Amino acid sequence: MVTPPFDKPMVSRRGFLATTALAAASIAATDLPGAEREEATESEPFPFYAMDTGLVGPDVPTLDGKVRLLKKLGFWGIDYTLNHDQLPHLLELLDAADIHLACVYLSPALEDKPDERLPASVKRMKGRPVRVELALRSNAFKSSDPAGDQRGLELIHRASDLCADTGPVVSIYPHRGIWTERVEDGVRLARLSGRKNVGTNFNLVHWKWVEPTEPPQRVLKEALPHLFSVSINGLEGDKIVPLDQGDFDLLSFIKTVEQVGYRGQVGLQGYGVPGRSADHLKRSMDKWREIARQLRNAA
Repeated sequence: MVTPPFDKPMVSRRGFLATTALAAASIAATDLPGAEREEATESEPFPFYAMDTGLVGPDVPTLDGKVRLLKKLGFWGIDYTLNHDQLPHLLELLDAADIHLACVYLSPALEDKPDERLPASVKRMKGRPVRVELALRSNAFKSSDPAGDQRGLELIHRASDLCADTGPVVSIYPHRGIWTERVEDGVRLARLSGRKNVGTNFNLVHWKWVEPTEPPQRVLKEALPHLFSVSINGLEGDKIVPLDQGDFDLLSFIKTVEQVGYRGQVGLQGYGVPGRSADHLKRSMDKWREIARQLRNAA
């Protein structure tokens, strides 16, 4: 097992969340014409980003189009499936639009060789409030099998070492059907890692899909010391839909997220939502702002 390099400073969860809050405040204070960014509410409860799974509509075929749409709708940032070749151009587009790269998503297998291009990409993201998001697969271990922990920690520690001094941070992504399938897997690995810059995510739809054994409040509270991100979506049964659709009580869920003490980023999952991205992302953003108003009025 890799030994943590305690001679190096590491971005802690607290430091990462503080940087995120400052970045969110800078976006809110930016004076942009209404034609370029839709007017937001007074304040939103969390920095709100869109996962690129919801940016695959026929109306946004290019990176430039995706970024322009996020800016127009008022999203804080984007969750981006890492493409090493596209990353430099994406960062230029995001900086010009005052939008943040919330994270880069990777899905390596425990048995894979180290990604030789990852160090250069991490270097490009230094100093930004970014997560290197790891959905960890395995060809040898079943979902949630702790027998894979040593090999998983070796991979996590390599990523942590790359990020150590000024970020990004490393976040385990729970995803149904892979080795890190449950939020509890991310919490276990974050604890075992011994690293301040390693944490996990709570992904609403994947939490629901793996037949949870605990209510969300308990899972969120247990994860909180290591929690870097919470992602949401509308739910129609088990189907992902925009925030304004479905039968899941999102307001109660966001209240729970707030009540357990979480203050970080919230992401919008849009995987499999059909049609124009501009249409369903606008509906979701409108619903998000309605939730924000309800939270403020209840305070």
